[in-house]
Amino acid sequence: MKRFEGGSKVKGGFYFNQTSWDLVTVSGKHGVLPGTSRDLHLKIPVLLMLLGAPIIGATLVMFLPFAGIALFLHAGYRKIVPAPKPAPEPAPARIG
Repeated sequence: MKRFEGGSKVKGGFYFNQTSWDLVTVSGKHGVLPGTSRDLHLKIPVLLMLLGAPIIGATLVMFLPFAGIALFLHAGYRKIVPAPKPAPEPAPARIG
């Protein structure tokens, strides 16, 4: 996989922004990648996207209910057991 900097003129396709973890789509035959020269993008082959998208979708479908249950249990736990209060800060020293 080739790496490109933001602002580079590239061929159309899918690009993964390594800095912000965004998936960028360049439509048409050519286009410009968003971002600055600090943003690094990896070109993702179309075949990999076609194979990877259903796998990522299936993973989301399988684990999203568990995340919802965990958030529900955590909220219930916080209702029963309150969060600890932070220690008070010492008073500032008086000069004079």
